[in-house]
Amino acid sequence: MPNPEKVRTLSIRLLRDDHWVDDALKEEYAPGGQRSRLRRVDWPAVEGAELFIGQIYTSRPSWISFVEEQAGEQPDNLIASGAGAVLFLPVDDRLFAICFGHIHIALVEEAFEHQFGLKVTLNSVPRDGLRTLDLATPDAVTFQKRVQASQDSDLQDFGVDVLRDLARVAGGTPSDADFAKFVAGRDSLSITCKMTSDDLLDKCDQVLQVYRSNTYKQRFPWVDNMQVVRDRATLTTLDRKLFTALNTLRKGKGSELHMAPPEVVDYQEGSLLHYNGFGSAGTNFHSLSIEDYVAELNRCEFAGTIDDIRDRHYIRAKSADSEVFKAQWRVYQCFTFEAEIRKAGAVDSYVLFSGQWYRIERNFKRQVEARFKSIPRVQIIGATHCRNERELIAHLEENRVDLLRLDQVKINPQGVRYANIEPCDFLSSNKQFIHLKDGHSSGPISHLWAQGVVSAEALVSDADFRKKLRAVVNKRRRTFLALLPAINARVVRADYTVVYGVMRKPYRNGDLDLPFFSKVSLQAAVDRIEQLDIPVALEIIAKPANDQEGAGDEEQAEQNEQQQANHGEEE
Repeated sequence: MPNPEKVRTLSIRLLRDDHWVDDALKEEYAPGGQRSRLRRVDWPAVEGAELFIGQIYTSRPSWISFVEEQAGEQPDNLIASGAGAVLFLPVDDRLFAICFGHIHIALVEEAFEHQFGLKVTLNSVPRDGLRTLDLATPDAVTFQKRVQASQDSDLQDFGVDVLRDLARVAGGTPSDADFAKFVAGRDSLSITCKMTSDDLLDKCDQVLQVYRSNTYKQRFPWVDNMQVVRDRATLTTLDRKLFTALNTLRKGKGSELHMAPPEVVDYQEGSLLHYNGFGSAGTNFHSLSIEDYVAELNRCEFAGTIDDIRDRHYIRAKSADSEVFKAQWRVYQCFTFEAEIRKAGAVDSYVLFSGQWYRIERNFKRQVEARFKSIPRVQIIGATHCRNERELIAHLEENRVDLLRLDQVKINPQGVRYANIEPCDFLSSNKQFIHLKDGHSSGPISHLWAQGVVSAEALVSDADFRKKLRAVVNKRRRTFLALLPAINARVVRADYTVVYGVMRKPYRNGDLDLPFFSKVSLQAAVDRIEQLDIPVALEIIAKPANDQEGAGDEEQAEQNEQQQANHGEEE
């Protein structure tokens, strides 16, 4: 007899409205497939429901070979295995998948609604009912973090940067206790509530109504700063740009495409990675790297399309306590990339993260662009023939007497041994702390912003830092010593300026600009420095357009695409 008071936790997914059961199970795991041990079972409580249940995998433990080196041959009945089941449940005009055990290995991710669990959670949990948030900051280096509270807490307690952070997973206590005691989710929904198997249809109907709500727009409006792209023509164009960037890397040139895990990873576990799906024969790697993946593509002479990469290329992983390599992510899910589509005089910006293209909401973009344009511009260096940051620093040191090189000077603040703060790359005779970065290099521009913030904070708050800085300047060029504040005197902050100098190749129309998310991260840095009452300025330094280290192939491809788009509009 079912116990109506028993609290259960279920994992629920929602199939996309154009997908059915046959689309949801991988061919090899479906009944009759090569790896299938699943059998179909009726679910009499709901008309049209189908249950698939069975053993997902069975294999000999991977650690046995290590043990057998000393202990000799071990019995064949030592196995590692995982069972699973999925119940497909029709509700209204949609199809739910109730998942158990290891069934996720057998599911086709693309058959299910993205952000289903996240939307249900944010629609049902009040702003002050959050318990956990996973956040990601897409940029040249993607940062991910999980923030957990010991009790229900308000959004502001989680340190969310509404300009930069993308919500990945959320969990908390719903305002309606009859709906659930706790919910959490990203693509799938984990729901904890009192329920028997007889109540499942009614509970899924409640979940569907919550999913269709837009309550989150009032509670968490920043979530829509980036909106999921669903238009197929737009997705095709964006994937073409992605493929161009990947081919640019394969030719040994630069691109801002990189790879990041699509979820928070516990690196303490350790793991081995394989890039599979194109004949790579299981070469071992220990962390995700676009360089490693590109090298494997070239080694295996991959000649396929972006469709092949999206549909067939997997990253298989085995943690230290696992027995087998499992398909952990699609390679496509690990790409992080920014792109723009220009059409009819308008420009839309997009970012690819965790296998999903997002369009940057236009009002949000306008706010970011307006703030970026408000940052004062200076011209200290001007256009340069130097191809990279190192050449530029050497050239300035040799030719500019008004600039004192402090590049690679490392100073530790008081009480800290290994902070190694770089005060700046150059100190100018106009009291400008100039921080330089090649914006087309492999390093992130966001590192430059952070360097300026840390240096400015140390200058105004740490007398020991000022003492050590004065000692360095005194040795290098004593005449510049008068530009610096005295060790124990009050720093006249308005006398100094933090200048960010970013080397970028001009676009073909001659404009100089930064990637969108670099502008977003710059805002946070500028705000922090201005809170110190220190002015901030920016110089985008034009570097040679024919620099072979840059992304010229990408720009040429974009120009060709724009010409094709214009031609199509004329027709």
